[in-house]
Order: sequence, then C-alpha cells, then structure tokens
Amino acid sequence: MRQFGLTDPGEIGDALSEPPFPSLASLERTIKSLDLRLPRNVSARLLSEALLTAVNDESPATLKWRENFGDPPKLVAIKSGATQAALYHRTIFKALQGIFDGFLSNGRIEQEINTGIHRVDIMFDNFAEKGFFAEIRNRFQLPCTYVPTECKNYTSDLRSPEYDQLAGRLSDDVGRVGLLVFRTIKDRSKALMHQQTKWKKREMIIMLDDTDIMRMYKARYDGRPNDINGILFEKVREILLNSTK
Repeated sequence: MRQFGLTDPGEIGDALSEPPFPSLASLERTIKSLDLRLPRNVSARLLSEALLTAVNDESPATLKWRENFGDPPKLVAIKSGATQAALYHRTIFKALQGIFDGFLSNGRIEQEINTGIHRVDIMFDNFAEKGFFAEIRNRFQLPCTYVPTECKNYTSDLRSPEYDQLAGRLSDDVGRVGLLVFRTIKDRSKALMHQQTKWKKREMIIMLDDTDIMRMYKARYDGRPNDINGILFEKVREILLNSTK
C-alpha cells in the first residue's frame, strides 16, 4: 500500500492476513468500497493485482503448490488432431490435478465404468467441502460423487456424439456434473444448445477450452484458487440463463 502512497484502513490487511486469499474480483470490490483516494494512474484492479502478487509470492502454500505442479502447461505447443491426442490427454490430466488440488482427488486416466463396457478419459473423486464442487452438490442438489472428464483434441467444433458420450457417463451414482475439455470453439451458441439440452435431463456439462485451462492454472499458480470458482460459475450461468456473454 505504501508504494502507492496509501494507508490501509484495516479491511485490506485483514483480507490478506493469511490464505486462502480473496479472489481478484473480490479484493477489487473491497477496494472500491473504501474511500482510498487512489492516485489518478492507479485503478482498483491494478492495486488488487499488486497486493495479491505480493502476498502470494510469499505464501508457503503457493510456493508448495508450485513445487508440486510446476509451471503452466504448454498447450500451444500441442497440435490439434489425432497424432498428439495422447499427449494432450496427459497434459490436461496433469493440469486438472493442479487446478483442482484440494478439491478433487484420486484422479485416474482411462477409468473403466459399467463393468468395463465404457471408459472415461479422466475421473476424479469429489471430496470438496467448499468451492464450486461443494456448491454444485449443495446449492443445486446435483449428485457429484465423481467428476467424469472427456478430453477432445479436435481441430473442429464438437458435435452431438461428443456431448452424448459424456452425458452417457453421468448418473445419480457417478454424478451429474462432467467436464468436457477441448481446444477451441467457433460456434459457441450451438455448443450452448447442446449443453442446455443435456441440462433438461439434469446433466450439467461444463465446457473448458485452452483459454479456460490456462486461466484456471494461472489462478492456482498465482495463489488465487477462489478465482477458479468464479470461472466455473460463469459457465453454469451461461447454461441456466441462456447467455454466452
């Protein structure tokens, strides 16, 4: 605060006293609610980013996380298509382990279900007591014992079979929330139609592209796990409110 010529009235210090630290958006709202008289060239967001960077660089929890999971994945170096599909699959698995560390655990690649009739690209156990995967279970009353995940290293937009495949893995016993991870998408409105069709049967498919994966990984890397909740709830908001904005 002093480097910006500001004095903390107390609320900011309390919020940043120990992890888990508030999300960037939450801290920005706190700063805006205070009469700090920010310098003309300093926005609430800039100040929030500087403060979070400072505390996270010193946080033992953040340093330990970086030691365990390392730098962000180099998704841009993986080509879309069948040739590097296995590499993409492994890279996404490792990235999701880091992103959801402390919330989802026991991740497995190629998990057999239905006595081996089907396989799921990635399966996690959901032991979350707070955050998105706890809220989805409690607030929306959706079974979420496991979180099945399908990875698609496609060069084109996903089509009906890909949504049907993941939806076929969802049930009351397994869970009714799944992740569909892919590279990029052109027709977002059409994808939303697929998601809403599944939601009518209480099957929630959360779609994550390269940009989403990198945003969430960076949030964990920077010590801002609460930001991940915001990203995922925006995905839910799109489905429930029929909005891609």
